[in-house]
Amino acid sequence: MLDGKKLRFASGVGLILAVACVMVESTLSHGESNRLYFGAALVAVFAYLFLSSRSEEESDLPWWW
Repeated sequence: MLDGKKLRFASGVGLILAVACVMVESTLSHGESNRLYFGAALVAVFAYLFLSSRSEEESDLPWWW
């Protein structure tokens, strides 16, 4: 499995890509909202992984460190 820093990096990259895909789909989709809901779910999953991948010793630092 991935350790904390690798998981945080991978989930951050996934979060950025998922947000970019949702933005592109929202501008290009014409009535196909299923893909947009799937993209929003991906953003939620990657955001949860990104924010929960902090270790206990980093918990008193702000989330951007």
